Amino acid sequence: MNHHPADLARTIKTIEAIAPDGYGRMPIPSETDEELQEQVEIALQFKHQEDFLLNQRGVDNLLKFVERMASECMREARFKDCLHAARALELLLFQPDLDEHTTLVALALIHDAYSRLPEPRAEFDAAQLPRFCAEWSGFDQEKMAKSVQFRIREEPEGPRYICYW
Repeated sequence: MNHHPADLARTIKTIEAIAPDGYGRMPIPSETDEELQEQVEIALQFKHQEDFLLNQRGVDNLLKFVERMASECMREARFKDCLHAARALELLLFQPDLDEHTTLVALALIHDAYSRLPEPRAEFDAAQLPRFCAEWSGFDQEKMAKSVQFRIREEPEGPRYICYW
């Protein structure tokens, strides 16, 4: 889908500004999660996703969203929550300054939540998420275990990933 540049700018600004301070510690799910999910879906419809460049706050918001959606997937055992996290990571993979460690942490969270889903598990669609699926297929769990740290904390609402970006 080809959108007007003003639509692209509006979507970027929304992602950068939507999450309040403390978003990462807010109860899961939240209204902000739904709003970010909607903006991610809009962003993935742009024809030239390489033009989708976020400031650091926007990147941080999407990383927190990945963490929150992986937590929701672990709690509720729903593939759609892992898919929301994968879509956000697809956008993040277009960011020129995203480092390998951050990508590994995000993949590790999604992988851990996905591996907890009951069999048979739905698959990620490479046609819709080409960059994510390329990273996913090359994901080395042993390498991840040595370089990525996250833990699972029990909260009144259920378990939650706590990661070290």
